[in-house]
Amino acid sequence: MPHITAIICVRMGSERFPGKTMKPINGRPLLGILINRVKQSKHINSIVVATSINDENDIIETFCANEGVHCFRGSEDDVAGRMLGALESEGADIGVEIYGDGPLNDPKIIDRCIEFYLEDGTCDLVGNDMKAGYPSGMYSETFSVKAFKDSTERTSDPAIREHGTLYLRQHPDLYKTINLEPPEELNRPDIHLDVDTEHDFYIIESIVKNLAPRNDFSLEEILDYLDANPLLAKSNLHVERRWKQYQRT
Repeated sequence: MPHITAIICVRMGSERFPGKTMKPINGRPLLGILINRVKQSKHINSIVVATSINDENDIIETFCANEGVHCFRGSEDDVAGRMLGALESEGADIGVEIYGDGPLNDPKIIDRCIEFYLEDGTCDLVGNDMKAGYPSGMYSETFSVKAFKDSTERTSDPAIREHGTLYLRQHPDLYKTINLEPPEELNRPDIHLDVDTEHDFYIIESIVKNLAPRNDFSLEEILDYLDANPLLAKSNLHVERRWKQYQRT
């Protein structure tokens, strides 16, 4: 059986919201909330948190040690290289990228990408982030570590390597990639559940505190709460989402 490793890339040096990954809600940092969610996946065998060697990230390594979660440290800027090192340190055959700025990622949606990848058997990458559909913060990618390694060896462009699997996604002539679109009730690109700024954090904080002490609530429950609180849901619509330039319309 292939070894499936979830990789979470985080660092303390966010330009717009420094230290966000360790910002607490109900005493639990965003990284801890996300780890709790990822552990609910039915298919993931191990989790590795990939951060940089910069001293400011020591707090992340310490937190992971206390959680019993492997922390790999690599380059601050070469995210692709850091990801590959982290996955190889776990002996991973299949990588599952879980974006560190999406602390409420739904494990059922993560598993949908993994299951499609396993059942299809011909894809190099299956994700739900290549086209607008699911709310941001619910994105993940399941990919072949072998194909990902090949992609890292084909480019030294720092602007590409900064975005992890970007080279793999941008070369359909070399790799087979599939984007999974959401069912109609979850097709909500108007909702942003990723944390780029403090405006985003306040939305996540409100959701977590409203649904506490549970940590297994679904995207459907999140959307129900936000639809009942439309002013809250719209409070971060002005935030620039830099990743949108890499999505198809």
